Amino acid sequence: MKKIYRLFILALVLSACQSVHDEMIILDDVKKISISESGGYGGIHDNYFMTSSDKKVISHFEEVMKRARGVQHDVDVSNDKPDFDILVNYENGERHLLHLILGDEGQESIFMYVGYEKNGFYVSPEATKVLKDSLELQ
Repeated sequence: MKKIYRLFILALVLSACQSVHDEMIILDDVKKISISESGGYGGIHDNYFMTSSDKKVISHFEEVMKRARGVQHDVDVSNDKPDFDILVNYENGERHLLHLILGDEGQESIFMYVGYEKNGFYVSPEATKVLKDSLELQ
């Protein structure tokens, strides 16, 4: 009986570690955001077509990311690839590496932390428009 109890506790702990966060983690004071076309899951492509320290652009990205809702989802990391890779640099030297699947007009978009692609952060169709405007992809 003790073995079953221990296995049950272990399963609970492991499932808690793999749970999806409800919100994206945004640290204070974003210094700059760099964006490249993605080469695939698992890392970021560092041939950035856009790097911005502009407070307005940063503010738009922060607002979109703060409103994203976390959802565990299936991603075929071997056959699919995200549209963009995003490097978020903070004033304190920390950074976040993100993938972005950009939805079409009227569709949601999905952010994912690199290395944690099974946890998606979905943003509304309105936020997709803000992202496209910020990326000048209209």
